[in-house]
Amino acid sequence: MKIGILIFSDPALDNYTGVARLEETAQVLGHAVFRLYEPNFSLCGDELLYDGKQMPDVDVIISRPNFIEEPSLHFYVVNTLIENGYKVLNGKPSFAIAKNKIEQLCVFQKKGFPYPKSFITKNPESALKAAKQIGFPVVIKVAFGTIGKGVFYAPNQETFGPIVEYLAIRDRNPVIVQEFIKEADRKDLRVFIVGEKIVASMERCAPEGDVRANTSNGGTGTPVTLTDQEQKLAIQVATVFDLDIIGIDLIRSNRGPLVLEVNSNPGFSELERATGIDVAKAIIEFAVS
Repeated sequence: MKIGILIFSDPALDNYTGVARLEETAQVLGHAVFRLYEPNFSLCGDELLYDGKQMPDVDVIISRPNFIEEPSLHFYVVNTLIENGYKVLNGKPSFAIAKNKIEQLCVFQKKGFPYPKSFITKNPESALKAAKQIGFPVVIKVAFGTIGKGVFYAPNQETFGPIVEYLAIRDRNPVIVQEFIKEADRKDLRVFIVGEKIVASMERCAPEGDVRANTSNGGTGTPVTLTDQEQKLAIQVATVFDLDIIGIDLIRSNRGPLVLEVNSNPGFSELERATGIDVAKAIIEFAVS
């Protein structure tokens, strides 16, 4: 089979896509692989060109949306590929919602999923009122971020104020002010789901001096056995977002598991190392199926 891997950056910036592992695994399984970089696409009417030429002949495309800006800027390539008959994993419109933490939060609220107490707010004054209502320490999140970038920890008002003031000037976008779950001990759970089935999961622990458990920032992963409640919640969230490949981040609290975020471009190198599970193979086999 001919498999395309769609990367939303130039080749020099394709980190965190897992493309090398996917490419290696696909070739071992006897499939041809083509790297497709979104900036190399051009659209003229209904005709989609790649490097100014006809699209390579591929049977299925694995989308790895490794961008952090407004998702609507990337719709046209995925939509046109689908309209032209290509099968695209993670090509459904919900991948855009999964790139926006504010929209994610709205989905959690609408569907009744448990999540840390959170406020969406735009100006520093209302943000401070929200933080006081939640109680310090709090976490501040921007709408678009990845690998832990755009997540801030504020133990008190003195730390909180300069952060939200800076974000108000820099982004002029709403931010999330969120409850800090102390009892989680700076750990969370990453649940990796392919085709609505849990492939692997791990507990991530933040490095010394940080609260972000992202392994790309120095956090470490260890195998974990999910409770029935955690498995059920992760599958429910994945089903709502309707993505073929999705990472669900949960956190353990005194009131049960809570949803932190979803990720439409979940990394899996640390997950494979920690669990010994061949996640890349699971993705390729699902794409082929």
